[in-house]
Amino acid sequence: MIDLLQNIGFVIIGYLLGMAFAGSFIGRKYMGTVDIMLHKLFRRKTTLAQYLYWRYFCGIEKPPKPEGIKRVDEAIRLFNSLIERVEKIIGKIHV
Repeated sequence: MIDLLQNIGFVIIGYLLGMAFAGSFIGRKYMGTVDIMLHKLFRRKTTLAQYLYWRYFCGIEKPPKPEGIKRVDEAIRLFNSLIERVEKIIGKIHV
């Protein structure tokens, strides 16, 4: 049992050291890309803090969005389509 825990500890330490190495030599964008890949692989939910970290610190153009931002984007899209329809109706009335 001790050997198993020790091996798991070595794997975790190796992962952290590997990410530190990648971040210092390869760059932040690579670290963010690997982090996103691991989140997708393990089906982890994205938080707003992670989204902001990937977007603005790592410089990834389109990182996965958290559910809250997806709902806001959908609401904005619906609101814009409603405005377009109202403008069409008003345009028909005034012409």
